[in-house]
Amino acid sequence: MQDPGRPRTNPFLGYEFASEGEAQNHAAELDRRFTREELLGLRVYRIRWNGNYLVEATFAENIPDSRVNDARALLGESGVAVHPDDLIDYKRATEGDTGLPGWMRRFFGGA
Repeated sequence: MQDPGRPRTNPFLGYEFASEGEAQNHAAELDRRFTREELLGLRVYRIRWNGNYLVEATFAENIPDSRVNDARALLGESGVAVHPDDLIDYKRATEGDTGLPGWMRRFFGGA
């Protein structure tokens, strides 16, 4: 449930897949099931440090939670959910940052 005192942000999901084909197929299915008004952004990219693929979906602020849950169910059929904080790190890594992602630094006791 959304905290009424906090502004709502666009919900987003990230799911990791072992193959590009799986990621592309699930992204295509999301694109087919959701309207452009519901699904504001859809991106598939390769995770450099492990060779897997990530599907990132951004939804409209006013989309019902049930629709986001539908997307979770679809992506979760063969993908692994990525924690929102880790998703930010994954995205930074694809934008040319060659350092370790934040979750990995935290795991190994770094900053």
